[in-house]
Amino acid sequence: LMAMNLTSGLIGAEAKGPIGWLIWDNPSKLNALSPGMSEDALSVIDAYAADPAIKVVIMRGAGRKAFISGGDIKSFDKTRANAEAARLAREAPGKLRHGMLNLEKPLIAMIHGYCLGGGLGMALNADLRFASSDAQFSVPAALRGIAYAPEGLKSLVDLVGPSVAKDIMFSARRLKADEALRVGLINRVLDAEDLEAVTVAYAETLAANAPLSIRASKFFINQLGLERAQRDEARMDAMQREAENSEDFKEATRSFVEKRKPVFQGR
Repeated sequence: LMAMNLTSGLIGAEAKGPIGWLIWDNPSKLNALSPGMSEDALSVIDAYAADPAIKVVIMRGAGRKAFISGGDIKSFDKTRANAEAARLAREAPGKLRHGMLNLEKPLIAMIHGYCLGGGLGMALNADLRFASSDAQFSVPAALRGIAYAPEGLKSLVDLVGPSVAKDIMFSARRLKADEALRVGLINRVLDAEDLEAVTVAYAETLAANAPLSIRASKFFINQLGLERAQRDEARMDAMQREAENSEDFKEATRSFVEKRKPVFQGR
């Protein structure tokens, strides 16, 4: 792995086979997002993006009490003293969001316990969200006097639709895992005991699939969320041609004829 210069002491990284783990590690504050964490998390994401051995990234909170419980409110005095301070405080999370959405590998959020405010925003940067049955979700902006940033809201609206998004934002209420699943906020609910094993098994399934195909699907689906004029049609065409001309496409056909599992190289 390329060197990660992590300075906050609140972000962990661990590569296990084809899976790269990103760990929100601020347990004394239920993994609240504190200054320096977004910058470190982006270093980890960039390192995984550059490492061909890593096929899937999973992010989680340290322990089982919380994924991320929100922003570190004690730091708001400094980070949100006024509109200009708030703008600067948003820059690093904005870059991180961009890095996660543009990561060419699947990103899964594995969610135990609290997933609140900026924590839910972070989970929305992932492609998929697997949660424990005790997980709780909310955006308490309406209790804090915050106008939640439009970029984060777009992810929410794209997932659950405008009316459910308004319910979540207007009421600031907490959704339990079963409701979060029903409205489409998360993909799966599992017992806390099973969450990690099931998430890892799923990630390993993705890791064995054709990387060019997954990369194209992630890029295309994200592009389809944009207005047509903003889409990179040329890059989508190029990615389709790349897949059609790839060794992996030939290997898939060959392995089917030979009645064996394909071995994909990502080229």
